[in-house]
Amino acid sequence: MSVQVQLRRDVLANIQANHGAQGELFVSTDTNEIYIQDGATNGGFPANGRKMPFGSLAQIAVAESAGAGGETITTGGTVYTSAVQLPAGYKFIIGAGWLVKAAITGPTGTFNFGVTGSPTLFASGQSPSLTAGSTVIYGQNQLRWDASPVSLLLTSNTGNFTAGAIRFVVHYILLSPPAS
Repeated sequence: MSVQVQLRRDVLANIQANHGAQGELFVSTDTNEIYIQDGATNGGFPANGRKMPFGSLAQIAVAESAGAGGETITTGGTVYTSAVQLPAGYKFIIGAGWLVKAAITGPTGTFNFGVTGSPTLFASGQSPSLTAGSTVIYGQNQLRWDASPVSLLLTSNTGNFTAGAIRFVVHYILLSPPAS
């Protein structure tokens, strides 16, 4: 007969607000991630990385737009600032892109895709399809450090946005040096 093992589980927001005993595992029911607890740190540490005894860390991470319909493009401007943010600190960016959820209208030419302070980080002067269902991924392979979180930016080089919805994604590895 098999034995069922059940771990502590809750939504990510509640896990991040609490801590468990050293070695205890928490399962996030809304993100399907496992967090290892150290007995003191709220939220613990995601199991998809490695934290060394003196604080060094390497952790695979993905930032993605929330909501079933993605993000509704703000109309009337040439720059759309996403709700998706890359965290402060060191990170090695692997790639970034999007899925168009509802056709993006208004601009008829090229786009830049980047982050606050570096609006062409991922792409400059590109002409991707903006029809519903189209996707794009831009490879990056860059180590980046930010003093504070930075937002994704989609900039039209040829006119204002008038409609559309999009789901952004960035794949990266969080890195940290020893803390002690």
